[in-house]
Amino acid sequence: MAAGMNRKECLAIVGLTKHQYYHSQRGTKPGRQPTCTTTWRDPATGDEYEVDNLEVVDKIVTIKLDPDHSNWYRMIAVNLAIMGYYINHKKVYRLMQAYVLLEAPKKTKGRNFVQYRRVIPEGPLRILEMDIKYVWIHGANRHAKVLTIIDTFTRYALHWTIGYSMKSIQVKEAFEYVIAEYFQGADLLNLQVEIVLRNDNDKVFEAKLMQDFFKANHVTQEFTHPYTPEENGHIESFHSILSKSLKHDKFMDLDGLESRLTRFYQCYNNDRAHSATKGVPPAKFWMLHELEKVEMTIMDKRKVRFELKVAYQDILTIQDIDKYQYRRLGA
Repeated sequence: MAAGMNRKECLAIVGLTKHQYYHSQRGTKPGRQPTCTTTWRDPATGDEYEVDNLEVVDKIVTIKLDPDHSNWYRMIAVNLAIMGYYINHKKVYRLMQAYVLLEAPKKTKGRNFVQYRRVIPEGPLRILEMDIKYVWIHGANRHAKVLTIIDTFTRYALHWTIGYSMKSIQVKEAFEYVIAEYFQGADLLNLQVEIVLRNDNDKVFEAKLMQDFFKANHVTQEFTHPYTPEENGHIESFHSILSKSLKHDKFMDLDGLESRLTRFYQCYNNDRAHSATKGVPPAKFWMLHELEKVEMTIMDKRKVRFELKVAYQDILTIQDIDKYQYRRLGA
């Protein structure tokens, strides 16, 4: 038996949006019915008339045919109001929809969206995630932005940077540090290891500068779908940990925040027990994996389970266990 038509195609045929499809009416009172006329005031005389909506549609077409005018229905509503029509953007949208005058949705080009909500990295530095968190600075009465890049296999925070603004060039500089400090040391390019970076649809990540930079450095950039933080779940979990750690802190300036974050990231990477890595801090877990003392099993629903081949009590006795001990750049 055929599977039938999917919901998206059905809604397109009947002219309904998903919001209309899921909308539940409240109460039994019917709403106002659309009117067939629109009030127009003659700018020359000040007299008001009821004109047919077709006249309004003709005006909309005239505006749309002018390349110097905005095609956005809200701006067209403003143009009509200036012409003397008593009309709001909702009615303009309805008329434009009825006469197929709405602009087609812009198609996003040049972006790869994630295929799976849960990632299964085969080892360190295979799949990374990055995101920006806002932290309130009381002394400046504004938010600071904290960019963090983490490795999803070890949960290791590879690098972070802060600022009152976060521009593409700052993100690029942060990732250049990751490349120099980690990628080159692991010789990933010669080993032909595919590196995937997940991030959301923040404009700073979408910038052409960033997309060109990642392509030039053989990093596959993937964008999460809108309103799906679970697709960037590792960094979202990290932000939850960071929020809990900072909830009692009050920062008067950016230097105070930077000093506090330096302590947090060092503790997080080097000493904080992490449930996703069998309780082992990310820096030590990374080294245990390198020494083949970690066994990974892929479970149902794309979940991963780790087992240690060494007793917890023996971890600190392992030679070079602190190889990946985290230290803030310049500290």
